[in-house]
Amino acid sequence: MAMEEEAAAACEIARLPEELLVEVLSLTGPRDASRAAADSDAVWSRFLPRGLPRLARRELPRSPPPPPSRKAHFLRLSAGPLLLPRKLMSMWLDREKGAKCYMLSARALQISWGDSPQYWSWIPLADSRFKEGAELLSVCWLEIRGKLPGKKLSQNTNYAAYLVYKIADRSYGLDFPFQEASVSIGGSITARQVKDIENPQKRADGWMELKLGELYNEEGDDGEVCISFMETKGGHWKSGLVVQGIEIRPKKSPPLNSLACSHEKPSCSTLTTLQSCMEEIFLSDGLTSMWLDRETGFKFYMLSARALQIVNLTHSWRWISLTGSSRFSEVVEFLKGYRVEVCGKIPCKMLSGNSNYAAYIVFVVAEDSCGLASVWVATVGVGGRQSTRQVCLDSSNRNDYYYEGEIEVPQDGSVILPQERADGWMELELGEFYNQEGNNQGEVCFSLVKPKAGRWLSNGGLVIQGIEIRPKIS
Repeated sequence: MAMEEEAAAACEIARLPEELLVEVLSLTGPRDASRAAADSDAVWSRFLPRGLPRLARRELPRSPPPPPSRKAHFLRLSAGPLLLPRKLMSMWLDREKGAKCYMLSARALQISWGDSPQYWSWIPLADSRFKEGAELLSVCWLEIRGKLPGKKLSQNTNYAAYLVYKIADRSYGLDFPFQEASVSIGGSITARQVKDIENPQKRADGWMELKLGELYNEEGDDGEVCISFMETKGGHWKSGLVVQGIEIRPKKSPPLNSLACSHEKPSCSTLTTLQSCMEEIFLSDGLTSMWLDRETGFKFYMLSARALQIVNLTHSWRWISLTGSSRFSEVVEFLKGYRVEVCGKIPCKMLSGNSNYAAYIVFVVAEDSCGLASVWVATVGVGGRQSTRQVCLDSSNRNDYYYEGEIEVPQDGSVILPQERADGWMELELGEFYNQEGNNQGEVCFSLVKPKAGRWLSNGGLVIQGIEIRPKIS
């Protein structure tokens, strides 16, 4: 029965005028288009990005006439890395998004002391598209830089940069001090401390990769993407790093099982299930993500920690990098202080009209945190209306109530407690609000405040990913 329905749907699609068919399918993706219009050149030409670079000779085999179809060309470009002239770089297309990907070989990078044989050795590579890689023999100043013109990348696309490498059998000094990584384009720069070079992500090709940072390539950005990986302050000698290159590819959206729509408890509507959610996308600032409920069309948003307003950010908080467990590359950790105040806002016009929403702070609490088991104040306001409630971030104590200093935290429902999410994070509902249709001027404002009175928070342990805004389904 299902196969008959799919066949009938395909017939209906085939009856559409070609111009309309092309426009509709180009709004999906190569994977979906391959099912709906398997061989339409008009459709597949939309997925081939503009400004494809010239390839090295014999990278694409010459085919006898007629020329290969657009689909065949796309599939060949997305099958694996293809060398560019001089064979110091490779490129390919991301099969899901159709975006351009690049790898800069070790020879295309700027490696301090890279031409000094007592510090670095150039070795042949049997498992790479590049002929050789760079092996670190011994240095106390590790500095690797790469750059790529922004116009070579796909426009309006979130990218991430990765160091692709191996660790030699006899290595030392790479675990400490921690390395520093940065990625920049135009006036935007992200920097992070790298702590897991000896425990990275393993790739399907047998190499390892370490995420260096992210960037958003806007439309018409003529600047350069600059990438760095270094440790130059400690004066510690190190050895055993084998570098293939730096890879720049589109940042993947989180899998559906880590999206907010899967975090509803069984008592909530089943509308927000894995199957009913569309793929999450990142807005142009790279600090906010958005997705839709496939059945209702309701809009969901997540404001990253970078998009929030945090009091005493410089003195009481620090930015830390996460890979794999967060939508965003950076989260923020509270270190010390009496008062905590975290605020966020979103224009009403971005939300679905005539809809009940709730705002949730998404966070985790370390086991050794101090002072978080106390009553805080959460506020949500829109259009002159404001709701305030008492909340508690740490509900680990299972007694009827407990004391933190002189503050009693009842667990009878009068204080809102956090819930565990399917992605391993915690969420705490800050409040609800109604977004009226046609409210194009107002803003929804959220805040979470720990009053100054109470205990000093000295051990940190509060890590915030962001604030999530999603429809409140009754």
